[in-house]
Amino acid sequence: MSVTPNKLIASTTSSLSHKKKTGLLGKYDKGLFWPVLITYSLIMTGALLAPKQTGEALSGIRDFLIFNFGWSFLLGVAATLIFCFYLLVSPFGSIRLGPDDSRPDFSYMAWISMIVSCGLGIGFVFFSVAEPLNHLYTSSHVQDLNEVGQQAGVRGAILDTLMNWGMHGWALFAVAAWAIAFPAYRLGQPLTVATGLYGILGERCNTSLWGKLANGLGVIGTIGGNAAMIGLGVASINYALNTLFGIEFGAFGQTMVMMVIIIAYVASAATGIERGIKYLSIINMAMAGAILVAILAFGHAPAQYLLNMMTQQFGDYFSSVFTAQLWTDADNFEQRDWVGWWMIFYWLWYISYIPFCGGFIARISRGRTLREFIFGVVVVPMLLAIVWFSIWGGSAGYAEVNQIVPLWESVQQQPESGIYLLLESMPGGWWLSLMVLFNIVVFAVTTSDSASFFAAMQISNGNENPKRMMRLLWGVVIGITGIVFQLSGGFTAIKSLAIVVGAPFFIVSIAYMFSVYRMLKATLEETNSIISIDDNATQKYSINSLTTTSSHSQSSAIK
Repeated sequence: MSVTPNKLIASTTSSLSHKKKTGLLGKYDKGLFWPVLITYSLIMTGALLAPKQTGEALSGIRDFLIFNFGWSFLLGVAATLIFCFYLLVSPFGSIRLGPDDSRPDFSYMAWISMIVSCGLGIGFVFFSVAEPLNHLYTSSHVQDLNEVGQQAGVRGAILDTLMNWGMHGWALFAVAAWAIAFPAYRLGQPLTVATGLYGILGERCNTSLWGKLANGLGVIGTIGGNAAMIGLGVASINYALNTLFGIEFGAFGQTMVMMVIIIAYVASAATGIERGIKYLSIINMAMAGAILVAILAFGHAPAQYLLNMMTQQFGDYFSSVFTAQLWTDADNFEQRDWVGWWMIFYWLWYISYIPFCGGFIARISRGRTLREFIFGVVVVPMLLAIVWFSIWGGSAGYAEVNQIVPLWESVQQQPESGIYLLLESMPGGWWLSLMVLFNIVVFAVTTSDSASFFAAMQISNGNENPKRMMRLLWGVVIGITGIVFQLSGGFTAIKSLAIVVGAPFFIVSIAYMFSVYRMLKATLEETNSIISIDDNATQKYSINSLTTTSSHSQSSAIK
């Protein structure tokens, strides 16, 4: 099968054999809509009627995946990052998402803000204190160096955190986004998860069984992964409201908080990407930056220490990015739990986010060159993560080791408490905590907004602007999933759900690399062929002109 950009320059969406229905939800694929809706209805019914059994079943599958196939996930994710580095320096770097004369739809600042809000979201804030402290006391790396709970262990704890939030996860998103966006914007294919397989399946990518399966897994993984993130957000919001205003919520109160978030993000989704998601993302990035400045200026840790930490983390991360990522605890005959519960767990969680983040990034990246795209999606978020976790993690480690604030004691019971305890001990801590609360709420809105938008796109056959009611429907489904599992099984059940429904997509993510390479290679070959034809025509014209001129000169001389 040969992939050439001019084969499908006209849209092929109308030629798809999907059954469609028009109404409040617009045109949608019934063969995808109902199976996904029924699957989630069954899962939520099980969570309500038999929460313990459902939680145990999901946890069992999760543990089986982590401790039996962890090595394969580590290798696959590492291969994806290497592939992204290859694309960054390859001859394909100048190829654009769209026609050669296309330009980006969004400014660079808006583009990066939406990428970060979609891919990092609530977890970026939620784990900013809790994760470095967890690694300070439980990381196998820190334990092997005998630095548990000590000043020397803070640097290693932050590095372990960066490995989880670094380039590897973003590489997964980048490959998926380019795989989906390239045939969509350059070849007229619909903006669906299955379109990412165009380089392998060709025009059958959206009509074949494999394509339909990829689309279904994409929507299911998106709902599960985002429901888990909403669970994090609700826990953090509840703790903040109790700490700041003395408001304590039970099950009913937590449901109400979740409902407020749902209403907020479905309202944002209704306004579209160009307004709601875009402006909320920019505001949130600005607030996150302001909080970092406040910690540098008023925090317990000296600014010099935090800036030194940041500088050293740049060197530590980029010098050990592959050795640390491929670490499997092979020095021990029996693998310790830490590598499974942090490194491998994170890769599985990222994999559940591949369809949503990949599809959403594809939607907002039209007009970018491949080199600009890889740098913006993989490298820039990593640089921001180093700054973020060096300041937050360095401040938390400094306060904990020097016994200024007993953060670890509290974080073990409530991970969401770490941020607020640290801020409360600083000058102006109440206001800073209020800013973090607002930050988390907006992250919850933008992440869920993006997820519901993506799910609606998939069900609507890749429509870049699905019907408002379709967006609202999937926003409600995502929110209800979060509520049901938060009340019936807690956050552990939600995390297990995200991993179990997302793990099968790992196979699709590997296929994306082959698809991307074949599409880029075919495009470059055709471009070179066109240039060669143009050069030959120009050369022939020059030779003919020269011959004519020469003959004319000879004739004049004879005369």
